[in-house]
Amino acid sequence: CGHLVQDVAAMQVLQSLTDEYLRKYGYGDVNVTTVLHQWMGGFPQDEAKAYAVIGWGSAVAALSHATKVIVKTPHEAFGVPTKEANASGLLCTKQMINMLGEQSIDTYSLQDEKVIIASETRCVLDKCFELGKGDIARGTILAIRSGVLDIPFAPSRYNAGKMLPARDNDGAIRLFHPGNVPLTPELLEFHRQKMEARAKYEKREASFQMVIDDVYAISKGRLVGRPRTE
Repeated sequence: CGHLVQDVAAMQVLQSLTDEYLRKYGYGDVNVTTVLHQWMGGFPQDEAKAYAVIGWGSAVAALSHATKVIVKTPHEAFGVPTKEANASGLLCTKQMINMLGEQSIDTYSLQDEKVIIASETRCVLDKCFELGKGDIARGTILAIRSGVLDIPFAPSRYNAGKMLPARDNDGAIRLFHPGNVPLTPELLEFHRQKMEARAKYEKREASFQMVIDDVYAISKGRLVGRPRTE
């Protein structure tokens, strides 16, 4: 998502919770691998700025020790990249991973973020199992249908599209509107407070405009979509 600590936390929780749920349901002999997708949103048109976005995603992959990386190119803003652009994206990614591959981060903020992400994930996964009466495949279908499992901005007609994300004042992804995602009251209050803190800093109401501003922010050279100033 562009926030280093949150992205690393998400990758690490993905690994640990997948292992946990597999063991819980009798699949303890599975080798779990992880995949890091570099920035999936709009890219800057300037190549130098695009490489910064690629390098940032590569740093997350390295620090989270992802098994595989889906690499972007400096031509993402223009359409289908050339083979040379693909090669450049790969070289940029490889260089960053080689430099950071033996490093790791372990901060209080990382641990806090992992607790939040794990709690949110359990809320959704456990509801999926509940809806499917133990059948995760059926539960997933029903969860998507009801908006319990909701993917922001997904083009699928089956996706509810009611949950809306926005960044907090530090650039981490929070929920501007939870839709039907079954989070606990404590988690919902956490997200509300984060959005209110940003609104106070920017001297504007927490609104859908924040969601829109954040969608375009990275392509315009920022992480958080701040309002224009005169």
